[in-house]
Amino acid sequence: MPPAPEPDPAPYAALAEVCESLLQSLEETRPLLSGLNESMVLQADRVELAIDRMQQPVAKPRTPECPAVVSSNPIGSKEVIGAIEWLYMDPPGQHYSARVDSGADTSSLSASDVVEFERDGDDWVRFNFQHEPEDEPIKFELPIKRAVLIRQASSDEAERRVVVEIDIRLGQQLQLTEFTLTDRGRMTYPILLGRAFLMDLYVVDVSRSYTHDRYIASD
Repeated sequence: MPPAPEPDPAPYAALAEVCESLLQSLEETRPLLSGLNESMVLQADRVELAIDRMQQPVAKPRTPECPAVVSSNPIGSKEVIGAIEWLYMDPPGQHYSARVDSGADTSSLSASDVVEFERDGDDWVRFNFQHEPEDEPIKFELPIKRAVLIRQASSDEAERRVVVEIDIRLGQQLQLTEFTLTDRGRMTYPILLGRAFLMDLYVVDVSRSYTHDRYIASD
């Protein structure tokens, strides 16, 4: 029986060469992998530190101290009134709750069925004052002092309103006041008092209401 042929050593030599090359490549990349691992550990530490700082309670910011205003008489001779006041209107000779609004220039009065007409060559206006549906309408006929254009934030067009004068009393103080006429039926208060009424007479404390008693006519 003839002897078995000896294996060719060439493939084994080539395989050994490839393995040696791979081992050498791994040895060369080991420093790079080690550096990458250290970098990842460092980044993880930074992220953890940032999270810890975010979870720490934040101290309240210090409120700057304002210097005290020293004044012997800050409001002078002006009276303090609240955001809502009793108002006596004559005519019709009755009391109504009025909203005080220093943001409004002119005072306004709830009015419906407004009709302008002429009397003895002058401009007059006829209207009904009725804030609550169950109230009996109070009819007014008054001279028109002037007309103003009011632009509402909800509309691009200006609304023309006539202005009348009516005697009113807040407490015992009598004042002839200008009112624009507008429908305030959806408002809580039928009368609004603006800056023209407040000027030089009153200071508004919005935290208070009904600071003055109702007007009582003297006998």
